[in-house]
Amino acid sequence: MSATAVHTEIPTVSYIRSMHEGIPVDNANLDACIKFYVEVLGLKILPRPKALDALGRGAWLGDMEDKVQFHLIATETDYKPGPKAAYSPTGRHTAWLVKDIEAFRARLVALNVEYGERKNLLGTGSAQLFIVDPEGHTWEFQEPFPRP
Repeated sequence: MSATAVHTEIPTVSYIRSMHEGIPVDNANLDACIKFYVEVLGLKILPRPKALDALGRGAWLGDMEDKVQFHLIATETDYKPGPKAAYSPTGRHTAWLVKDIEAFRARLVALNVEYGERKNLLGTGSAQLFIVDPEGHTWEFQEPFPRP
């Protein structure tokens, strides 16, 4: 910014909440991804506007309390890490807060889902679990820390 630039007031942004996470998936892998998000993450299928069919196949999923949404978008042209991608806490990922990380861990174990873990990064006793979906997207899960 030059010394002669006019200083203007920049409006602030007030966020309400996240609307959804848009997730590109291969058209051929859409059904496997839906199964993963329903079975592993415990999401339900939501109604998807018919008008979106003109853009291609997809699925909207959400949690049982209607707090988060995942929109699977079938595409052959947008970036996807690939099914053989390893989880990466330093690469592109989204982190979700869950009420009980141990219950989530037990779910992963019961479903025989591989996961990675980082401990004590946020303080002694904290845990972050990482999983990879069928398209290679990394998802992080943690509970609020410090615990109340």
